[in-house]
Amino acid sequence: MPKAIMGGYQSRHPSPYLMSRPDGLSNYVLLIIRSGGEFQLDGYAYTVRPGSALIVAPGTAYYYGKPDGDYVDDWLHFTVSESSLTQRIRRMANTPFSVGNMELYTFCIRQILWELSYGHPDYAQENMDSLFGLLFNHLFAAWQAGDTTEAESAYYDGLQMVRLDVRNHFSQPHSIEELSGRLGISASYFQYLYKKHFGVSFHHDLIQMRIEQAEYTLLTSSLTIEQVAEFCGYSSEVHFYRQFKKVTGITPARFRREAGYLKEK
Repeated sequence: MPKAIMGGYQSRHPSPYLMSRPDGLSNYVLLIIRSGGEFQLDGYAYTVRPGSALIVAPGTAYYYGKPDGDYVDDWLHFTVSESSLTQRIRRMANTPFSVGNMELYTFCIRQILWELSYGHPDYAQENMDSLFGLLFNHLFAAWQAGDTTEAESAYYDGLQMVRLDVRNHFSQPHSIEELSGRLGISASYFQYLYKKHFGVSFHHDLIQMRIEQAEYTLLTSSLTIEQVAEFCGYSSEVHFYRQFKKVTGITPARFRREAGYLKEK
C-alpha cells in the first residue's frame, strides 16, 4: 500500500504562484486541483480546469501555477511499493483528468494526514491503508470515465446526491421532472446523464432499489405482503406482485416460502 510523506488540503497560494521542480521528486505527488492552473509535465503543457486530479510520477520534471488568481489545491506526497495498485497509479500518472466529488478526496487526504501525525499507534497504519484504498479506487474510476465531457461531469456530484437521496427515500414517489429540476436541467438530459454515469436508467434503478428492499424485508420481517408492498413504495399490491415477479422470476409469496425452506434446511 502507499505510504504518506506529507500533504495539505484546501491550500491557497496567492497569485502569481509557480511551483518548479525541474528534476522531479523521488516520490509520487497527488494534486486535487480546485482552482485550475497551468501545468508543464515532461515538456507537455496543460491548462487544467477546476475539479481535476493529477498524479505526478517519480522523476518527472514539472512546473505549475496560476498567473491570474489564487491557486488552490489538495496535495499529497507518497511512495508505493510494487503491487497491482502500482500499475494502476502508473497508468493514471502525468496526465490531468476530471474528478467528481472533490470533498471526498479532501476528506481522504485530510484523514490520512491526521492518522500520519496523530493517529493511534495501534490503528493508524490500518486506517491509512483503508483511506488510500478508498482514495485510489475513486481516482481510478474517475480516470476510467475520462471520455465524459466537461459539461456532463459538472452534474456528476448532483446526480450522485440524487441517487443517494432516492435510495434513502425509495418508498416515496419520485418523478424525473422533480429530480431534474433540482439540478436545473431538462428531464430528457437528466435521463441521458443518469444512464451515462450509472449504466442504468433512473426508472430501472428505482425498481431495483425497491425490489432489493422488498426481498430483504420479506426475509427479515413478519409484515404481510401488502405491508411490504406499501413499505417499498407501491400503492398497488397487484403492481408490486407483477414487478417483483418480472425482476425475480417468482412471486413475493413464493420467494418468502422458498427462502424460509432453505433457511430451515
